[in-house]
Amino acid sequence: MATTITYDEINKGWTSFHSYEPEWMDRLGNNFYTFKNGNIYLHDSNDVRTNFYGNTYGCNVTVSANQDPSTVKVFKTVGLESNNSGWYATLNSDIESGVIGGSSNQKFEDKEGIKYAYIRRNSSNILDFNELSIIGIGNLQAIPASNQYQFTNTIPAQISANNTDGVGGDVLFYNDGSSLEIGEIDAITDNVITTAESSNTPSVNDFCFIAKNAGSESFGLRGYYSSIKLTNNFTGFVELYAVNSEVIKSYM
Repeated sequence: MATTITYDEINKGWTSFHSYEPEWMDRLGNNFYTFKNGNIYLHDSNDVRTNFYGNTYGCNVTVSANQDPSTVKVFKTVGLESNNSGWYATLNSDIESGVIGGSSNQKFEDKEGIKYAYIRRNSSNILDFNELSIIGIGNLQAIPASNQYQFTNTIPAQISANNTDGVGGDVLFYNDGSSLEIGEIDAITDNVITTAESSNTPSVNDFCFIAKNAGSESFGLRGYYSSIKLTNNFTGFVELYAVNSEVIKSYM
């Protein structure tokens, strides 16, 4: 796959990667022109951004957070100094991965001029038994109705059902030698959990446990460093001045 890169004569280095692929580029005075399929295009001639030759591309920037490189840290948040809140982020460290926005439904919010958000776990990392997001609730006592599961004790208060804010509920699992998903929790009544439809059905006396919804937890991201890829699909003018993160030492 071809890539277009630009060179900064002042900084004496290659500074940017671009998704569009012209056949030729040239400058005339202060104007920048490219050619594609035999047509000539004048760049920076209107207010529409990230649209080249009739195709719209997203804008992304990747930065690294690496304070105290010999220490395992927890990256809790990402803060952006930007004129636009429509960013979403994918984050990776040497240990874990995380996300802001996208399917996690946790967007950047404006706090005193800073676009601010907590880092959420990826849904693919929901069954990490090293984390406090796994909660055992005991052996299944009865199945009173379809998609209803009854236990001996009242369901703990920290377990959440699906609601209307788009975050979703925690997920009920059972173990019969391997961990199998029963379904996302729709409702909790005393010691009975109601879930969404599922292809996996437990048996009475199977041990059950809860995995907290990845999008509802501001767990953060553990690692020596964090690579933060920021993406914005807004086609208007967007500025990004600075990226920061709240970081604490990990004691796990």
